[in-house]
This record gives sequence, C-alpha cells and structure tokens, in this order.
Amino acid sequence: MYTTVRETENEMNKKSIIAKCFKTGCAVALMFCLAACSGGDSKQAEKEPEKVNVTIAGIAGPTSIGMIQMIDGELLNYDNYTTEYEIAQAPDMLVGKIINGEVSIAALPTNMAAILFNRTEGKIQFLAQNTLGVLYVVGPEDSGIKSLSDLSGKRVVMSGSGSLPEYAMNYLLKKNGLAEKVELEFCPDHPSAAQLLLAGDAMAAVLPQPFVTQVLSKGDKMGILLDITKEWEKVSKDSVLSMGCLVVNREFAEKNPDYIKEFLRLYEASVDFVNDNPKGAAVMVENAGIIASAAIVERAIPYCNIIFSGAWEAKDKINGFLAVLYEFDPASIGGALPDDSFYYKEP
Repeated sequence: MYTTVRETENEMNKKSIIAKCFKTGCAVALMFCLAACSGGDSKQAEKEPEKVNVTIAGIAGPTSIGMIQMIDGELLNYDNYTTEYEIAQAPDMLVGKIINGEVSIAALPTNMAAILFNRTEGKIQFLAQNTLGVLYVVGPEDSGIKSLSDLSGKRVVMSGSGSLPEYAMNYLLKKNGLAEKVELEFCPDHPSAAQLLLAGDAMAAVLPQPFVTQVLSKGDKMGILLDITKEWEKVSKDSVLSMGCLVVNREFAEKNPDYIKEFLRLYEASVDFVNDNPKGAAVMVENAGIIASAAIVERAIPYCNIIFSGAWEAKDKINGFLAVLYEFDPASIGGALPDDSFYYKEP
C-alpha cells in the first residue's frame, strides 16, 4: 500500500512538472511569436516611403504662365509627394528659398539661373527653357518706325536698367551700328515707361508683355512697332533671346528623378494647353494671381513666346545668349560662363 501510494505520488509529481514545462514552453513560444510580429511591423514601417513636400515657384508674369494648367489642377500630388505652388512678385523674393532648398523648382529669368548656379557652386541647375523674348517696341502706329534703324536720333523710354531689357537693347543697337545714335531713357518701372508713352512724352517705349497689351488697350492709335525677339534672330544665329527658364535644386533632382520626369511631361503639356487655349488659360492665370486681368492675359499670350525646350536641347543657344550677357557685364550672369554641369541631364 505504501509502495502504491508513493508510486502514485511520483506519477502525479511528474505530471505536474510536465504541465509546468508545457506552460513555460508556451509562454516562451508566445514571446518569440510577439517579438517576431513586432519585428515584422517595424520592418513594414521602415518600408513605407518617406513623405516628400515639394514647392514649385514662379514670379508674377509671363514666365509663370506656362505651368498654369499644373497650378490650376494642383498636379503632381501623388504617391508620397505633396506639391505646393507659390507665386512671388519679384525674382529676388525667391532667391533665398531656392538656395536653401525650400523651393525645389522655380520659373525665373534665364540670367538669374546662371547667377544662382555660380553663387551656389552648381547646386542650382537649368531645367528647361520656358519663355523667349517678351519685349516689344511700342508707339504710335503713324510714327514711321518700322525697323531698328528708324530709331536713330530718337529717344526711347524703357525700364530694366542693369537687367535683361537693357542688355538686349544695347546688344541689338550695337549689332545694327546704332549704339551712339539712339537715346535710351530708363524709368523706375514698366508702368512709368508706359505712362510716358501714353501721355505723348515719348515717341517709343520698350515694354514687356503684358504691359504691351495694356498700352494697346488704352491707346487706340498705339501699336507694336518692333518685335525684339525677331530683331535678335536677325543678328544672332548662335543664341536666342531667352527671358525665362526653369531651375531645379540639384540634390532634389538627383533624389527624385521620376518626379522630375513627370514634372517635365506635365509642364510641356501645360505649355501646349496655354498656346492652344489662351482664353481658358487666361482665366486660370487671373485666378492664380499671376496677372490681374484675364482679358489682358488672353490678348497677351500669343505675344509671350511661351515655349518648352529641355535643358540639353536648349543648351547651345542658351550658352550663346549667356555669352552675350557676359560680354556686356560679367556680373549679369554671376561672373562666369557656366559649364555643361549647369544643364540638367536626365539619368
């Protein structure tokens, strides 16, 4: 009886030990399982793409009109990208933001693209050409001015001293032997030059769009006398009058090549839309605060020379254009002609 009871107690102890081991094993297994699951969630979180906030900027004027379809449709918000559009009243308001990377892509005067490239030691690149010349000689239709030579002995008012308008006019006058024969009088701004013309205090004025259209709408006898872009083409086959372009932050472009590719595709489509549908585009431009009057924009678009030309496609003639500016004033392009690394190249 003793033996049987002892054996029974031994068997019970064995079962208790086994049960405890089973429970312990289950607990350990559960811990490993939870750890594995937790590790899986961590890895899954690591695989989620980082959110990228992109700011695309332009200035209030023709150089920003080309991307109006993108601005109006708030395009390029997809996958992990959030894109915002910003319009500034002057290029200088964007310079700091472009340099520090707050703005990834911007529409700017072409010479400013070169200045930023030189100032940042290549951190800002030329992405595409978007605007040819928007400058015109405007005056009374009966003025008799039908060629640059007809400006000889006359006073022409304009603004833009120390910037593209002055360089363009001086280049054309020099090429046509008129450098000492035409008096250029500089006003503080474009509206001031337009007002002098409308008041009859000047025979002719050099104005950009949309100020040209504004003058034509206010003065019944006013007309476009000369197209500065066409006059440039007559004297230079190795360059092009490029008033505006797109620039990109090099680091952003290198990290986001697919985004840049899609941006360029949509930008070209937007340029086509603008040129094919000036009425619809004009309403979008007004709504975006780029230019205040849709009616003026609609009339101006055919004269704004809005185009799309990729960096490497435009490279040779942009080099020629920058060389012209450098000859007049090296500071106008940042002190040095940029090398090929200035131009964005798709990977």
